[in-house]
Amino acid sequence: MTDEGREQESRFSDRIFGWRNTVVDTMLGLVPRRTAEHLINAQKEGILAVRSLLDRGIEALDSDMKRVNERPHRS
Repeated sequence: MTDEGREQESRFSDRIFGWRNTVVDTMLGLVPRRTAEHLINAQKEGILAVRSLLDRGIEALDSDMKRVNERPHRS
C-alpha cells in the first residue's frame, strides 16, 4: 500500500471512530451515568471473554505446531 493509501485509510478510520463516538455519546447520554457505566463495563467484559477464547485457540494451535515439529521426519 502506498503512503497516500495509508493516509486515506487513516483518515477514513478516524472519521468512522468520530461517528462511532458521536453515536455512543448520544446513546449513553439517554441513560443515567451509573447505567452508562454498567453498560460500558458489560461490553468490555464481553470483549474480554472473546479475547480469552481467542487466546485459548492460539494456545491450542501453538501446541499443535509443537507436536508437529517434535514428530520424526518421514523419509
